[in-house]
Amino acid sequence: MRFEPTEIARLYGRSRVGVVVHRDLIAVYVNDAYANMLGRKDTKDFMSEPDLRQYIPPSFHFEAGKLAYEFQDANGFHGWKKVYNIRTDGKPVWMEISDETVEWGDSNAVLTTAQLIDNGTTAMQVDHMLGRSFIGVMVHRDMTALYVNDAFAHLMGAENASAFMEKPDVLRFIPEVDKERALKHVAAILHGDREGERHRVQDILDDGSAVWRDLTDERILWHDGQAAILTTAHDVRDEVEMNKALMRSKAGLEEAVTEVIRMVPSAVGMLDTRQDVAHYNREFARLFGAGDMDGDGPLTFEIDILRGMYALMIKSGHGHANIESAQTPSGCHADIRMNLMEDGGVMVSALDISSHKRKEQHLDTLASTDPLTGALNRRGFESAVSRLREIRQLKGKVWQFGLVVLDLDHFKNVNDTHGHSAGDRILEKVALTLRQALRDDDLVVRLGGEEFAVLLPSATAAVTKRIADRLATMIRAIEVSAEASEDQAVSITASFGVTVGGELRGQFVELDQALLTADRAMYAAKDAGRDGIKFLIFDDQVDN
Repeated sequence: MRFEPTEIARLYGRSRVGVVVHRDLIAVYVNDAYANMLGRKDTKDFMSEPDLRQYIPPSFHFEAGKLAYEFQDANGFHGWKKVYNIRTDGKPVWMEISDETVEWGDSNAVLTTAQLIDNGTTAMQVDHMLGRSFIGVMVHRDMTALYVNDAFAHLMGAENASAFMEKPDVLRFIPEVDKERALKHVAAILHGDREGERHRVQDILDDGSAVWRDLTDERILWHDGQAAILTTAHDVRDEVEMNKALMRSKAGLEEAVTEVIRMVPSAVGMLDTRQDVAHYNREFARLFGAGDMDGDGPLTFEIDILRGMYALMIKSGHGHANIESAQTPSGCHADIRMNLMEDGGVMVSALDISSHKRKEQHLDTLASTDPLTGALNRRGFESAVSRLREIRQLKGKVWQFGLVVLDLDHFKNVNDTHGHSAGDRILEKVALTLRQALRDDDLVVRLGGEEFAVLLPSATAAVTKRIADRLATMIRAIEVSAEASEDQAVSITASFGVTVGGELRGQFVELDQALLTADRAMYAAKDAGRDGIKFLIFDDQVDN
């Protein structure tokens, strides 16, 4: 049957019967009567939010969607049924509806007509729907049964529903310690203060035996016009017994796992679903433990790094995570691997790489420093300058530096006259003097032979000149014993080239450019008679 919106409006627009046409549970037409039934002011108000799912109790969303899709693909009339919807004010509304497939636009839709049922749910309706169900069903108010089916009666030890209803008080089955909590729970659902949720309870039957049930409670409107609670119950005694057996097996398995973990040489630990340490070996305790492993008190753990790994792993959607060279609470460095287990916990393994890290740092130090003087070599110097520059830029500060290049005067004569041992001592003493005279963040480098450089972060030209002058005075004061005689002292002077680099007067002077400039200034000092200081900037203006 084909309908047009104007035709539907003419037939049902002013009808007292509620009418809605919908496709995929999204309304494409309603009349005022249907809108009013569900708490809407009128058709316009209803169509501002046309999704019908908001009026269907969540437990029926799947079934309602399934029926709607089936009806759209079918033909004709699909019969009457009794349903209840939730109005916009949260109150239940009981309706008798019919569904029919119609042509609407270029595809099928479902035309639903609805009439209100004033008396709500009747025991006859409940019994017709659920009386023969294998699921236990009870309707109760204030812990007094108003209706039970045979399945519920059998679950609670009665022969049938009639026998159960001879003693409708259900509070008697609840253990004394749980009665107050149970009364508060059902009262909150009955008054609409909370929604029912599936939960597991243990009841004590009249003969003293115990029964475990999984319950779901739902607030309904009973035929007397008052609210009641519809409870569905599943017998889960076998499941509980099986779970107890599994827990006993799990306890035995955990003991075996603990023993295996204890024997593994690398650090291994298991975290439970709360991200607390459940099992660990001695190596794990050494890396992440905060207490005395050999003491009498309980061992505590500092595992913030592991919890952070877990959070990132879950956020990324992966079942594993890795961190290399992480510092553990013990001060060691470790490569850490984490894997998610089926129960929601995690397995953690960690390999202590502290010794490898120390060797790596030692090799890095050898590669970046001069073995004789302990000063930076050119490779270490360039790397250190790069780090300093990055730090300044991250802090939003201008990158500017002072640079001093110095070359020892007549150093070949020292070696030729007093021996290479005296020359080495001179070089060591010069490097030590430079380091002691400067700040921690100033850099001292041996460029090669008897040539050194000093980089002064953030120093101006005036400051750099002043420091170079002080260094020249300190080097003049250096004395070491000669190789042939300890009584004979060997002294030295140096020629200094001074410049500045970085961001200067609208131009940027790189380190390599500054080194060349300072080197030219140093040779200018040599040409001027040595033991002096020359200042030169990148545009070749010499400060005399």
